[in-house]
Amino acid sequence: MTEKILDIQNLKTSFFSDGKEIKAVDGVSFTIHKGETVGVVGESGSGKSVTSLSVMRLLQDTPGKIVGGSIYFNGKNLLEIPEREMRKIRGNEIAMIFQEPMTSLNPVYKIGKQLEEAIRLHLGYDKKQARAHAVQMLKLVGLPRAEELVNEYPFQLSGGMRQRVMIAMAMSCKPKLLIADEPTTALDVTIQAQILDLMRKLGQASDTSIMLITHDLGVVAEMCERVVVMYAGKVVEETDVQTLFSEPKHPYTQGLLKSIPKLGEKVGKLDSIPGNVPTPDEMPQGCKFATRCKFVTEQCWKKEPQLEKISKDHKVRCWLHQDTEKVEEMHKVGV
Repeated sequence: MTEKILDIQNLKTSFFSDGKEIKAVDGVSFTIHKGETVGVVGESGSGKSVTSLSVMRLLQDTPGKIVGGSIYFNGKNLLEIPEREMRKIRGNEIAMIFQEPMTSLNPVYKIGKQLEEAIRLHLGYDKKQARAHAVQMLKLVGLPRAEELVNEYPFQLSGGMRQRVMIAMAMSCKPKLLIADEPTTALDVTIQAQILDLMRKLGQASDTSIMLITHDLGVVAEMCERVVVMYAGKVVEETDVQTLFSEPKHPYTQGLLKSIPKLGEKVGKLDSIPGNVPTPDEMPQGCKFATRCKFVTEQCWKKEPQLEKISKDHKVRCWLHQDTEKVEEMHKVGV
């Protein structure tokens, strides 16, 4: 296995409001290796985006706070370095693409100026060199008229073009890690495919690791080598992408996969996971998925299972995988 670029261990991030602590990320651990694309999936509210913001240390001006754990990037704990040093890493060695580019691009500055700012700051280029590099990056992400686009404002571009600008901005300093938070959600299907293909090619060309946050398992199948499934702020399953689709072990993962429509298969109604993610003040004492699980047992309500390794590259947080009869029952009704 190649070297670890990102190593998150027992990360805990909470939000504090009216004297109450809301645990958004509760003991999350996973690693990303050099050149690897890892998908982080789960419903809204599962803690995916908060995990990425914790890695970038972008929670300072919010009620959110990292209360425990470690985030090692290239062997250095990001939680122990001063903000001044973190600013040198953020946007340079670790870059991020957000879900909606219009909220990330400054509407009153031209595209070229926004690209050049990061290039000059991190690469030390002068104004002329930065402009040339900005134009080159816009061409690299497949944008036409790059020399003209640098003089245009974000509102003059389509959604797909703005997302390409965000990718150009993120990749302009050749980061070691790219965090993409739902990068294709606001785009139509054909543009989605182009953006994903672009991210893959750029990642391979520069050997950049990618942390891809999404709720779309089709995107995961297309892009990722490994998958981390999150639910209620915890990792409930982690394995390689082939195993996840062929042998999902956690009932939550099975539910996600069964809710995907299959080409050529006629069904009256798609399967869905009953209920909703419990609110922080209604979390069950044991397994957090117990309120929605069709295989729930007495033990599930009493004690929370740990994330256990059940094979070489497969981890699952579920009591049922230790029960042979229950596992067989799950396989009968599984995906």
